Amino acid sequence: MTELHYALIGAAAVLLVLLLALSKLQERRQVRRLRERLGAPGQDPLRVQAPAGASASGERIEPRFGDLPGEPAAATAAQHPRPQLPGWIEDPMLDCVLELRCAHAVDGVAVIDATGPLLRLDCGLPVHVVAWDGRAEQWVLPDRFGFYGELLASIQLANRRAKLGDIEASQFIAAVQQVAVAIDADFDPPEVPLLRRRAAELEAKIAQFDVQIGLTLQPGDGAFNPTLVNRSMLAIGLEPDGERRWLRRSEDGQDVFSVRLTDGHLVLLELDVPTAPPQAQPLQAMFSTASELAVLLNARVVDDHGRPIAPGSIEAIEPALGALYEKMRAADLEPGSARARRLFA
Repeated sequence: MTELHYALIGAAAVLLVLLLALSKLQERRQVRRLRERLGAPGQDPLRVQAPAGASASGERIEPRFGDLPGEPAAATAAQHPRPQLPGWIEDPMLDCVLELRCAHAVDGVAVIDATGPLLRLDCGLPVHVVAWDGRAEQWVLPDRFGFYGELLASIQLANRRAKLGDIEASQFIAAVQQVAVAIDADFDPPEVPLLRRRAAELEAKIAQFDVQIGLTLQPGDGAFNPTLVNRSMLAIGLEPDGERRWLRRSEDGQDVFSVRLTDGHLVLLELDVPTAPPQAQPLQAMFSTASELAVLLNARVVDDHGRPIAPGSIEAIEPALGALYEKMRAADLEPGSARARRLFA
């Protein structure tokens, strides 16, 4: 054998030793990380201390899905309080949320690049991604200067326009899987039939309360002048919301009802019952606004069939509206709440 052969053999031996050392180092790190999560160093992580007053048998407790052995679920949740962000608040009734656990801290640029296709998923339902900022100890929207070890990916199960079906659920799970591969993370994929059932139940709940009440203003003579209509809307405190559309808002800024001028020269007042805050008395506010506009625009107030609104109409509607509110609350859906606005957006 030549000197070159001996040199190559020596280099291969050194490389092999380095690989073995690296493997051992990674193994020690994984063991240390596991012990930190599941128990004190030097102990069996699946053996827990008996609580006060219980038998100290040192019995080995097998872990259950979703909880760490010997650690109450509430304590785990307290370490990572659920997201409360301006753009999204996690809601167990509305959302399918998947947790991605990274093998190591991932920089924000990689997270943003990996989650871009997921956030652009075209399924007709809102998708959100948040990351756990260990330094700030809170959930945040990923930014390029951060480092993150845990992500949450969510999709809303249904709203009044769409619901999560088998195709949409599969697309979402596949997109999350691509994110997991890109940032070296693992997650527990849900069962598609379970998501489909949850979405169908939520859709049925939405259908019970998807109610709108409308009033129409017809011009007394000719057609409405758009300039005069806009001036009248502003004069009674309505706020512009795009072209030929205005909003009545409550004192805290929530939408109460909308008004729009149609191409057919009608002014439509529309109350979206589940999203309007009851404390703003939306029905009374809408009837009052219709009467004011009728005077300002020389118009008459009619129903959807063109019939004049009787003077006692509001008294006839209010009991039914109150009953609907009570049914919504019984279904854990407060009228005008953030949950209601998400469902009926």
